[in-house]
Amino acid sequence: MNSYLNIDHVSITFPTDNGPLNVLKDVDLKVAQGEFISLIGHSGCGKSTVLNIVSGLLNATEGGVILEEREVTEPGPDRAVVFQNHSLLPWLTVYDNVRLAVDQVFKKTKSKEERHRWTLHNLELVHMAHALDRKPDEISGGMKQRVGIARALAMEPKVLLMDEPFGALDSLTRTHMQDSLMEIQARLNNTVIMITHDVDEAVLLSDRIIMMTNGPSATVGEVLHIDLPKPRNRLALAENPTYNHYRAEVVRFLHERHQQPEEEKTETTESTTEKDTVVDLSAWIKSAQPSTGKTLEKTHINLGFIPLTDCAPLVVAKEKGFFHQQGLNVELSRENSWANIRDKVSIGMLDGAQMHAAMPLASAVGASGSVPMVTSMSLDLNGNGITVSNEIYQRMVETGEPSLDTLAGCGRALRQVIDEDREAGGKPLMFATVFPYSSHNYLLRYWLASSGIDPDKDIQLSVVPPPQMVNYLQAGVISGFCVGEPWNTLAVCNGLGHTLAASYDIWNNHPEKVFGVASSWAAANPNTHQAVLMALIKASEWIDQEENRAEVCELLSQGRYVNAPKEILEKSMLGTFQLSKDEDAVERTDFNVFNSYSANFPWRSHAVWFLTQMARWGQLRGPVDMEDIARQIYRPELFRQAASTLDIQLPQEDMKAEGEHSSGWKLAGESGELEMGADLFFDGVSFNPQDPVGYLEQFPVSSLSFTLNALRETNPLPSMTLSNEDRQEPVTEEVGQ
Repeated sequence: MNSYLNIDHVSITFPTDNGPLNVLKDVDLKVAQGEFISLIGHSGCGKSTVLNIVSGLLNATEGGVILEEREVTEPGPDRAVVFQNHSLLPWLTVYDNVRLAVDQVFKKTKSKEERHRWTLHNLELVHMAHALDRKPDEISGGMKQRVGIARALAMEPKVLLMDEPFGALDSLTRTHMQDSLMEIQARLNNTVIMITHDVDEAVLLSDRIIMMTNGPSATVGEVLHIDLPKPRNRLALAENPTYNHYRAEVVRFLHERHQQPEEEKTETTESTTEKDTVVDLSAWIKSAQPSTGKTLEKTHINLGFIPLTDCAPLVVAKEKGFFHQQGLNVELSRENSWANIRDKVSIGMLDGAQMHAAMPLASAVGASGSVPMVTSMSLDLNGNGITVSNEIYQRMVETGEPSLDTLAGCGRALRQVIDEDREAGGKPLMFATVFPYSSHNYLLRYWLASSGIDPDKDIQLSVVPPPQMVNYLQAGVISGFCVGEPWNTLAVCNGLGHTLAASYDIWNNHPEKVFGVASSWAAANPNTHQAVLMALIKASEWIDQEENRAEVCELLSQGRYVNAPKEILEKSMLGTFQLSKDEDAVERTDFNVFNSYSANFPWRSHAVWFLTQMARWGQLRGPVDMEDIARQIYRPELFRQAASTLDIQLPQEDMKAEGEHSSGWKLAGESGELEMGADLFFDGVSFNPQDPVGYLEQFPVSSLSFTLNALRETNPLPSMTLSNEDRQEPVTEEVGQ
């Protein structure tokens, strides 16, 4: 390799009151010109120290750094640094902070007008041209960081050193900056060394990922070469097996380094930095007993979530103390993608997580590449929307379709748009969902197919993480998406799109997210599992009390959770839904249901419906026994056990028919009747989980790699005991929605 930058056997030791502390030991790395390197590892592994030595801010105790055959001994403009925290001069404006660096570097080579245009260009690159005259104390922390990035880029350095540069940015801006950084690096061919804790970011941007061992005496643990062609399209990479292999390798390394001896973990916890805010709950946790009175196998657990409104049960359980009441000290880990959730639960980096209702099922049929998982609790019903770009919606209006306010009418109009493009020889429209095994994917396909649009032939479907949906719509990469809130509302309120419908309109009160764990974890931690379920049940009850919804939005709006404005979150969480920027929000009382209608019960009939969709759209490798899989993966008996101490009404059986009630109805329970919500499909088709194959026979099923007859052999009639089998009349008594 051309040794453009040589980090030559670098070690550094600092004096402390307890004697010398070796932070880095024999870090040896040769970097080629134009190479993009990411450093990744757990906190305290010396990543920032490496960057400071390369920048010249620190001198190594042993070894050194050579850049273009010259030793680095002090800072210089050929190595621009973007720190974790902004370092702007508070008395200068945004423009002047960047112009100062431009003048220092280009005063002799660019004219005054050229330096002015170059300053503006770099501020536009980070979307800060609107704030040229503001001082740092007049802009947000994320905006300050963008200015710092613009200042570094404006110097056109030989080596760009970035210490978690995008960590303070919102998801939309972060995606913009990642794409801009790829473009700039390709144009300038400058060498980049970046610290990140984001696995997806590292794989997307890097030529090599340097994985650091834990400190002290940290060093290079493994080096992963990312053999993916550039420029990289994040949309195409989402389903690229090579990309996912690289992700898994980094996650595996981090997990292995995470598994420290208990004494090391204790020492690490106690030696937190000044910037960390730590509440020591260890004594409280040791003295606490869960309401079951049983000893917990684990008291400190990590649970993952995606920034969506329906992560609310986990956030509320932590923030309102429901986890603590059960003797649990829970850390919530915000993840950028559902693939991260799947991988980290599989290898034990997460004890459990918010999941799509079909994700655990996919693990049982070998479709997702994860370890077997189970779910014993549903987190919510509904919550998604279908949004298209303004351009596509305007074309739908121009078709003259008179019923654009209905799903059927929207489907007819969209089909005309697709037909027009086909006749003109245009490319198929690109739509996005959040995960292959999600209600988003299945309900979007359900609506499209019912409208005469083949989701696999007439359009292109891809996977995009929820926080990136709005960015892709704005960039014109996709024409529409199906995603959970608040991302539909954000697209509408930013004037980027029009929401056609809520997912509730496709299937009233459909299952959405569940709490999932690895089946091995559930077996090893039964008491801890029960404590988590009880905390989440209590949190869900609290959320569905109308007077608490505004506070829920306040909690979710925080940067460590959904990181979206409270007023955006409130549009759906308070019973309305914004379809168009120029129109008033429409009423959607049941847009988000977290506890009502027995929402937390893990219905095995829901599991069977998802399995029928996996069959319909070619995700099953062969005919499977849907009853058996539903019983393995959906564990209502564990939910019943947790609910037994909480005075919760429970259904008598674990299955029910779907699509038979246009408004509220009553279901027989163990000790009385349960209030249930509407459950209609928009096309009027009913689902009987006793006959999943008969249900499939009502639809075109062209993607199957096996016949429906083969599926019938593994799912003969009668297949299952349906709840209400002996009391189907008159359980449909209407009680009002």
